[in-house]
Amino acid sequence: MTPDDFVQALKLTCRDGAVGDCVESFTNPPGRRPRQGLVRLSQWFNALSPSDREFVVGAMREAADASLFGVLCVIDGVRAIEPVGEKSEFTLTASRAGVQSTISPSETFLHDILRLEP
Repeated sequence: MTPDDFVQALKLTCRDGAVGDCVESFTNPPGRRPRQGLVRLSQWFNALSPSDREFVVGAMREAADASLFGVLCVIDGVRAIEPVGEKSEFTLTASRAGVQSTISPSETFLHDILRLEP
């Protein structure tokens, strides 16, 4: 797996998946007794006009993208998560069929790869 493959997989399964899961939950809350907060969000969301729902989904996409960007900045070492002192350095590898590949650090920051494509 390459750094590009990793970022593309995160975009599809985590970022886009989270937005899709939220829209589905807002449209039809899952379970026999969904959380009251989710039921209220669902009632509000379903009462919106179709164009307003599109704006809400767009806002969710922006939030999910910003969250993924932040996590990748932490992995890349350009955003610290420790309040003081020496900062941790993160390495990320992937193994498949006995072949190990380094995802991070790489020649290009993961957060920059995320920003290369919409």
